[in-house]
Amino acid sequence: MKANPEWVEKWQKDPQSEVAVIVHVHGSPRQYVKAVNEKGLAVVRAFRLTHTIAASGPAGCVLDLLDAPWVQKIEPDQKVTTMKEGNR
Repeated sequence: MKANPEWVEKWQKDPQSEVAVIVHVHGSPRQYVKAVNEKGLAVVRAFRLTHTIAASGPAGCVLDLLDAPWVQKIEPDQKVTTMKEGNR
């Protein structure tokens, strides 16, 4: 499974909603930037070391990526925190 079924269901229910995702790919992500753009998503950044592409756009366009053979996994791009606000 290339994406969590809960995410896929959410994206299918509202294909016009704007989402931000991380696309895990086979090989260098730079070779897939054009293909992601052609699916209707805006590429925010390609990360060479992690073989991922950060992209945003309509949820329906994200669903279109699930069939691409070079896509390993797609997950929502979420804010990552390493420290609690009060501990600085």
